[in-house]
Amino acid sequence: MTNRNTDPTQHPRKAAEAVRAFNHATQRTRDRRPGIAYPGTVYRAIGAFGTLAHRLPQAFDQIGTALADLHTAGHLTADHDTPTEHAIAVSEALREAEKHATAMAEALERAHRASSPLGYCGPIDDSADDL
Repeated sequence: MTNRNTDPTQHPRKAAEAVRAFNHATQRTRDRRPGIAYPGTVYRAIGAFGTLAHRLPQAFDQIGTALADLHTAGHLTADHDTPTEHAIAVSEALREAEKHATAMAEALERAHRASSPLGYCGPIDDSADDL
């Protein structure tokens, strides 16, 4: 059961921070060495991002449902225009985001499958963190 006193936005914030940390960890080094040294790491990273992408449509749907419930209950106000106009705009944008997330998940599945047979045949760097 979910603790209703916990701010649920902490979870996507943590996911965003994890992606930022991944981006930082995988940057090329100053001596132009790749941030990811082995294809197995590429495969695992794509798989992890694919899992994330697969979970986004449900999250967007649940956000939209929550907002619709708030609107239906009459619990929304708006600084300008009407709450209905804003609720409709949010709903439409979230449905669009769901479609994009589904397309991203499908593309990542293709990338994951394509990277599966790849192996490494270069020199092994014992200091590489991604063995």
